[in-house]
Amino acid sequence: MSEWRRAMLACNPVALAIAAALLAAPAAHAEDDGDKLNNPKPLADDVTLPLPCGGEMVFRYVYVLAKGSLDDREVNLGYPFSEGEPGYKQSFISGYRREYINGQFSLGDLPAAWNKTIAGQLPKPGKGEPLKPMFYFLGKYEVTARQYAQVMAQAQSLAEGQEAPACETLNLPDGVPGRLPKVKLSRFEAERFSAVYSAWLMKYQRDRLPVSGRGKNAEDGGFGFVRLPTEVEWEYAARGAQAVSRQELEARLFPRHVEGGEGDGPLGDWAVYNQVSGGTGQAARLMPIGTRQPNPIGLFDVLGNAAEMVQESFQMVHAGRLQGAYGGFVVKGGNYLEGEGTLFTGMRREYPLFAPDGTEQRNETTGFRVAIGALSAPRSRYQELFEQWKKEGRLAGLTDAIDETQDPTQRLDGIIAATTDPQLQAQLGTINEELKRNVSLIARQREEAAGNLIQSSALVAETINNYNIRLTNLRKNQQQAEQAKDAATAKLFGVAIQNGSSALDGAVAIYIDNLATGTRYTDAVIQAQFQRIKEELNRKPVIGKSLVTRATLFVRHVSQYRQQQRADPAAILKELLASAVPKP
Repeated sequence: MSEWRRAMLACNPVALAIAAALLAAPAAHAEDDGDKLNNPKPLADDVTLPLPCGGEMVFRYVYVLAKGSLDDREVNLGYPFSEGEPGYKQSFISGYRREYINGQFSLGDLPAAWNKTIAGQLPKPGKGEPLKPMFYFLGKYEVTARQYAQVMAQAQSLAEGQEAPACETLNLPDGVPGRLPKVKLSRFEAERFSAVYSAWLMKYQRDRLPVSGRGKNAEDGGFGFVRLPTEVEWEYAARGAQAVSRQELEARLFPRHVEGGEGDGPLGDWAVYNQVSGGTGQAARLMPIGTRQPNPIGLFDVLGNAAEMVQESFQMVHAGRLQGAYGGFVVKGGNYLEGEGTLFTGMRREYPLFAPDGTEQRNETTGFRVAIGALSAPRSRYQELFEQWKKEGRLAGLTDAIDETQDPTQRLDGIIAATTDPQLQAQLGTINEELKRNVSLIARQREEAAGNLIQSSALVAETINNYNIRLTNLRKNQQQAEQAKDAATAKLFGVAIQNGSSALDGAVAIYIDNLATGTRYTDAVIQAQFQRIKEELNRKPVIGKSLVTRATLFVRHVSQYRQQQRADPAAILKELLASAVPKP
């Protein structure tokens, strides 16, 4: 044990309790305790920004596959509680609701070092795939006491345009106290930290920041800055974001896979919470960053330890959406005093901005992590956004049967522009906007349906292959029975073969019906949904590779059917069987 630790333990009972807690942590993490103040659990694809007076703030990337900045992904947050389940009586706080998410940065917007780190971890895009990853970035750990002190020491010099204070004069928390999440600060102080850190980065490390749209100057508005994450950003990332399947994304807790095991590992390996039961004597306490395992995208302590503030004011949940009244500030993830039964990824609480005595509200259990944001619409991106916006709500986007130049919504735009009567123009404009809104809604539903069609057709193709394997085995068995002159058994196999052949033909017919259905969607919709489905299927370790092969063939068959308006069942079956992925 180092001298500073002996001294700390000798005079500080709180430090002694922290050290005892560290010794009680899972043995797999003991090797990480020490002087790694900023990144005790490094990952190969971490990205970082420097901190004043040395060290770094570590971030994890989150992405959404999108057509561009104006596109987004629909996600479900919260949890659909059942009666009697923990949390049911507070469904108006953390209930199931629909939200939307996208990132603000494309791969080309990132600093060269970040681009190099991240690019190799992304799914390799296929030729002609219309979607690209749109990124945002979230702190890998909760902001620590040391990081908070490092940044806030710069506040006065930045505000007054003076030289930064000499680092050797700063009394910064070190060791275990420096690694503890910064708590007992107000929402205003967390935002102030973000503002000071952003100012310092812009002044001294501007080239290290991502730039939305890669504008040529600072006035363009695209430079990244540090802020609190939005609630949707926080929860989508906490659930596992791009690293988990759709079903896992909506589960009560994020997946906690154990290598070589089945099912999820114990939550205590991933979260710091109150595990006191049966008189263990182990009281719950705040722990340093990085003492547990990360969630699927590499974030630590999204459950338990310090609860975390997010950007928005609190709104209740009403009828599957956020309700229109705004309250205090939102805190996510639960804290170290929570019991295991109350923790879930969609957890949220409301706290007042001010204490009863009028001072800023500060909680012993609440800290924060930061995100990197930018303007959603920097001037350098105006043209791109306008072109995307013009395509929204167009009927031509729903079906190839409508030519873009003959799109009724586009023609109505022209009629409105040519109308000289202001009152009529306003009425037609209202009608056109409502039409476009409904078309956009239908387009989203059709995109969802197209994705489901691709995935279900891949499963039908897999079923056809399984039917064929069963038929092959039945024919072998029938042949063996005939060779043994067992007529009765051979007859039974013959009936099974006949039934199996009928089932196989029926499955092929369903597959071809799906091809016809696929042509009702535009080729752009099919290609975009195929890209999303392919990424989803690649996460399935057992059957994913086979289903990707099936889905790829289905998309090609849809394209052929679109041109020929027919399909030959025998030829389709031959191709499906030829594409089978050998069983491991």
